[in-house]
Amino acid sequence: MNKGGTSLALLSLCCIGLAAIAQQQHDQLSASEREHILDGQFEVIRMTEGIPAKVKREFSILTREPLFALADPGQKFQVADVVIDRSLPRRRLVFAGRADEKWFIHYERGGRGHGYYVVVFKIDSQGEALFLWGGSGGTGAKNLEQLRKMVAAGQFSDAENYYW
Repeated sequence: MNKGGTSLALLSLCCIGLAAIAQQQHDQLSASEREHILDGQFEVIRMTEGIPAKVKREFSILTREPLFALADPGQKFQVADVVIDRSLPRRRLVFAGRADEKWFIHYERGGRGHGYYVVVFKIDSQGEALFLWGGSGGTGAKNLEQLRKMVAAGQFSDAENYYW
């Protein structure tokens, strides 16, 4: 490849990377918006097999994983930053939920900064999942009601764009 072709290829890769980063950015929610982000009659999903492919795909993009990688509750995952088994995912589902066109995934992520996360998606009119909001916290919720209270109270911070 000539110099111009190499530059163009690098520019294309940079643009793709910037687009992926831009897609992960989100606005901080006001206290009122946080209070209502998980409104609705959610069906709680306890296993990853209950999450549809389009939400899994958007989650993979968000987490920068080539494939959907989320252990089910109770399964092994990479808890610490020392990798013992590369086949284990870095994240484990706490629980997820679906209400009409809205989905959320509440999970824990291992590593140097072990923590708990909640990410919310909306299914658009074409059936595609779009990332709406996400936050990070130090503890996980035991159930949907507790998760709603924690999000409303700001216990899942959305102050930064995280490596989900």
